[in-house]
Amino acid sequence: MTGTVRSTLELEPTALATREIGGWLTASLAHLDPATAAVLLPRAELAVHEACMNVIDHGELPEGSTIGLALEVGPAALVVRLTDHGAPFDPSTAAVLPAEPLRERGYGLTIIRSLVTEVSYRRVGAVNELELRMEIEGDDAQH
Repeated sequence: MTGTVRSTLELEPTALATREIGGWLTASLAHLDPATAAVLLPRAELAVHEACMNVIDHGELPEGSTIGLALEVGPAALVVRLTDHGAPFDPSTAAVLPAEPLRERGYGLTIIRSLVTEVSYRRVGAVNELELRMEIEGDDAQH
């Protein structure tokens, strides 16, 4: 792989709209070696989906808001940045839920953390920015 690929997607804050994430990521990673993309795509899709669902379920978004997604695929990493105008929430300060007692909900951050190399958050004015970074391994990795 050479160069950097960038892409954006704007989603309505609904579970139905999150179905667009898979196709967007697939198209954005199409230039990668197929074996590398096959490993990276499902992890990225689940992590981004979980992050979007956290915004939808807990973000207290103002009426008419959207969730912005921007990705950059470089030689060594895939970085996806989510932006929203919801309530401030820094995932780095959130506790990791214990496995017991078994719950039906509340594992989004745990899932995200298990899939990505790094999660970072910042608040810029009235905008939340969550960045998910995944290292690229395999034939496409250039360190």
